[in-house]
Amino acid sequence: MAGDDVQSVVDALAVRLGRSVAVDDQAIRLIAASKHFGDEDPIRIRSVLDREIPHHLQRWVLGHGIADWTAPGRIGGHPDSDFGLLPRLCVPVRCHGVLLGFLWLIDADRDLADSTVQTAVDAAETIGVILYRRMLLHERERSVAEAALRNLLSPDAEDRRRAAEEIQSDGLLSASATVVVLAVEIDGESDRDSSLALETAVEHVQRRQPPATFLTLLQHRRAVIVLGSARPPREGAARDVADRIRARFTELAGPGRRCAVGVSAARPGLESVADAHRQAATAVRAALLLPMFGDVASWSALGPFAMLLRVDFDQLAEELPFPGVRDLLADPANDLLATSAEEFLDRAGDVAASADALHVHRTTMYHRLKRVEAVTGLNLDDGLDRLTLHLALKLTRINSAHRTATR
Repeated sequence: MAGDDVQSVVDALAVRLGRSVAVDDQAIRLIAASKHFGDEDPIRIRSVLDREIPHHLQRWVLGHGIADWTAPGRIGGHPDSDFGLLPRLCVPVRCHGVLLGFLWLIDADRDLADSTVQTAVDAAETIGVILYRRMLLHERERSVAEAALRNLLSPDAEDRRRAAEEIQSDGLLSASATVVVLAVEIDGESDRDSSLALETAVEHVQRRQPPATFLTLLQHRRAVIVLGSARPPREGAARDVADRIRARFTELAGPGRRCAVGVSAARPGLESVADAHRQAATAVRAALLLPMFGDVASWSALGPFAMLLRVDFDQLAEELPFPGVRDLLADPANDLLATSAEEFLDRAGDVAASADALHVHRTTMYHRLKRVEAVTGLNLDDGLDRLTLHLALKLTRINSAHRTATR
């Protein structure tokens, strides 16, 4: 079979057979496709345009068990004719026993001759060798990139300097770039499927980014992503990336699984990645623990939580270090008082606005605040006492969310 790359093998096979040919990877994402010979169906056309087919069809195709096939076989057309997926010959693409993808011939009339099938098998073997070499090269490149990013996150300045030089010399990311770091984390316990979904989602988005602008480090249930650009990124660009990763993760892992993303501020140069990562890690903690921030939290939007979320809650005593509010926070019977006090403090001491938010009369609100003062011994007309109570309430909320998450 002529050619030393997948596309040339696919084109040569298509001309030889007079049929359109496509090769997908293991997740049914298009690698290469030939010109059409009038045998294409709507799904083949969509695959060429989008480089993949809808996820529910991916699951349906993989549901035939083709990932375990070692010889060619056929799958029937999709039972819903609206999808326009005709019967196909599927030839697994393997090398050294490793599944690398699938070669497809549309077989609407189920009339492929044995010689045609064997020719397709021979082409799949050639493609397997090419993809195997490509996989080894990709793994080496990925290993180099991840090692460089680990060093870029090092607390040691010399490690960071050397990593920045390596990244620049290898063309992985511009050393003069403005960088934004994303910290992505799966909520709850991770398993093999959710970790694979996260990895696939990140790679899916990375393939759609310009070269030398996207560097990743995957760590099971977490991912660190460095976005680089020659000039400050447009507002919302990092959030767009975060939203696409989350959407793809949910599509792959299912609606019962959630991942959150923290987004750092834009920082100048590669050696600031470690600082930006600390910001992103704090922001993703906010997204995981505090519903008010949603699933994507930006460092710039954290306000005082940027400091509060850096508390080491594993070392925090059972009783927060605010003795004046111990009784208020320790007794569940006082939950309504604590909620009222937090609303009052969040609204800068505006009693009317707080009463409206809680749907109570202002007299009731004044009564609750007097009871808060009686229980805590604090004076809510005193700025320092207000700060003490506000900090205690916010830390209690975060600590409660942290304990729930770790359970």
